[in-house]
Amino acid sequence: MTACGIRIRLDSNESPFDLPTPLKENVLDQLRAIPFNRYPQSLAADLKRTIASRIGVDGTQVTLGNGLDEVIHIILQTFGPGRRVIVQKPSFAMYGSAAMAAGANLAAVPLGEGLQLDVSGIIEEANAGAWPGPEPDRPMVILCNPHNPTGGCLPEAEIEAVLRATRALVVVDEAYVEFAGVGVLPLLAKYDNLVVLRTMSKAFGLAGVRVGYSVSSPGVAAELARVKQPFNLDSLALVIAQTALQNDAYCKEAVARIVEERTRLTQRLSCIPGVTCLPSYANFILFGTESAETAEVHDALGQRGISVRIFPGEPMLRGYLRVSCGTREEDDMFLAALESVMRDLRSAQTSRYSGVKDGDRDARPQAGPSTSKDF
Repeated sequence: MTACGIRIRLDSNESPFDLPTPLKENVLDQLRAIPFNRYPQSLAADLKRTIASRIGVDGTQVTLGNGLDEVIHIILQTFGPGRRVIVQKPSFAMYGSAAMAAGANLAAVPLGEGLQLDVSGIIEEANAGAWPGPEPDRPMVILCNPHNPTGGCLPEAEIEAVLRATRALVVVDEAYVEFAGVGVLPLLAKYDNLVVLRTMSKAFGLAGVRVGYSVSSPGVAAELARVKQPFNLDSLALVIAQTALQNDAYCKEAVARIVEERTRLTQRLSCIPGVTCLPSYANFILFGTESAETAEVHDALGQRGISVRIFPGEPMLRGYLRVSCGTREEDDMFLAALESVMRDLRSAQTSRYSGVKDGDRDARPQAGPSTSKDF
């Protein structure tokens, strides 16, 4: 158990599978030949070529970042100042913080009924400004797809509808795309107002290495290069990412196991009384606890050494928690703990309800003449 008592962390959408040991040994062998007194490749040309070849684009379309968080900041610093930036609410918090840091005008479109992704609302909000007009008036739309934290996924046709109907600069965050099986990279051939974000933190299990990238038109990528800092990826990150991409069989196996576990976890969660699940295309599941207070469920799980994600600042997510797919053993421990917590809370609620009824009955005044008037 860690110092804070948490043994199983299922709150950050990390992969439960580390880089395989043989690949780590491969990385160490490569590092021995790298002079640490020299700066890394400033343009990371080798890694860009590998990524471009893998996804079928040109290297001039790829912009690398120290994790996807930095890529988001680069995009907002480049295109955000003074512009309207439209995001879904709730969604990944980095969009909003990066937009405000860049001096953008943030507009949030709430999710629809049942936490469904509201494409018509996005289009309406994007067209509410002065565009078409001068370039600075052109809005930016950021879509998380698959969506965090709901796990929902828009089909390509709906994202194309946003691209076609708004002419906004549309940024599609595909951090979880490997778990959905399909993304929108093919639309880059038709729309130069599309930017697609990818990361190596999730499917590749490299959250601790910090490598993310965007894919866009060469023109957009050239603008991003004006803002991006040189040497933003160090030699270690470059070697690890390159090694992982060139030996990606482990990644494909990990994704297959996580998708299989997601199905099992959803089925098992749905069998727990008082628990409901949203369909997920990511490596996590958003689940509701109905009558139970989510804070109580969250804290009770923590007392059992299990951490899941709670959203205290999001009114639309009141009653929901998010759990990452772990190993089968971790998930079984989580399921057992959640079932125990829900059973204990139902029992406590029943006792409180029974106590209130008994108390009301005991405190009920005896019938007799009234000395006051009814109003």
